[in-house]
Amino acid sequence: MAIDAPSVAIEAASHVIGERWGAWDLEPVLIVPAVALVAVYVHGLDRWRERSRPHAWWRTASFVSGVAIVLLALLSPLHWLSDHHFTFHMVQHELLMMLAAPLILLGAPTTPLLRGIPRGLRRAVVEPFVNARAVRVGFGWLTHPVTAFVTYTVVLYAWHFVPGWYAATITNGYIHDLQHLTFLGSAMLVWWNVIDPRPLHARLPYPLRMVFLFAVATPKAFMGAFITLSPRAIYADAYGGVPPVFDMSLASDQVVGGMIMWVPSLMMYLLAIGVVFFVWTQKSEASQRATEARQDAIAAAEAGDQALA
Repeated sequence: MAIDAPSVAIEAASHVIGERWGAWDLEPVLIVPAVALVAVYVHGLDRWRERSRPHAWWRTASFVSGVAIVLLALLSPLHWLSDHHFTFHMVQHELLMMLAAPLILLGAPTTPLLRGIPRGLRRAVVEPFVNARAVRVGFGWLTHPVTAFVTYTVVLYAWHFVPGWYAATITNGYIHDLQHLTFLGSAMLVWWNVIDPRPLHARLPYPLRMVFLFAVATPKAFMGAFITLSPRAIYADAYGGVPPVFDMSLASDQVVGGMIMWVPSLMMYLLAIGVVFFVWTQKSEASQRATEARQDAIAAAEAGDQALA
């Protein structure tokens, strides 16, 4: 009786995944800061009783979801799978860059986090630091759209194409953590220019935000296409000596991973452009209605004055 080798391999892989799914890497170095961050955020909302602006429930849910996705990407068996397959590494990165980063910023974390910090610490340390001229200038430079675009693109291309860098993330956990940190940080810079993380505001008007998103998406799409269509195994030095979990060749693994970077990521950017366009039209209509209401009020007042005269 013949044995279907791929089926056996897939069945064995499924068994391994089933066992690993319950084995999360519960690293305190990630869990403690994440829990503390959410606790400070929630405590800040509780102390922010007299609010100068509304803070909808979905913003809180967005922030908590963003932090949860970071933990999911870095602590779940997905992290273990990323050490065996390029495909899952791409899934991990897309979770950090395309979901976690924008969700955290949609949570408008600035005010809740500042109010959640103990008052003495905030006044003695945080406020002088934030108000320092050098910090303000540095923050303005760091969040500039050009800086964000260049940083994001350079980080992506460097980690994937500088010889030895990607392979080092598989063999060295600290370098892997650095890669995740730079991916998440550069993505935060990009999304900061698209999302208004109140009370801060992105400096780009809405039409330019759409142009910016398209500009950011283009180099990443080209990179995903290049990886997908490359005739050679680009990451053989990283995964060639690692036992695969699924019955996938290096070439197939690379194609699927490249497609994940290429197609779903591009679709997310196009969706974001559509959302920005929708918000822009809604705000434009609201502004137009407000202008018309003021004109009607002025006209009514002038008509009243003429009638009295």
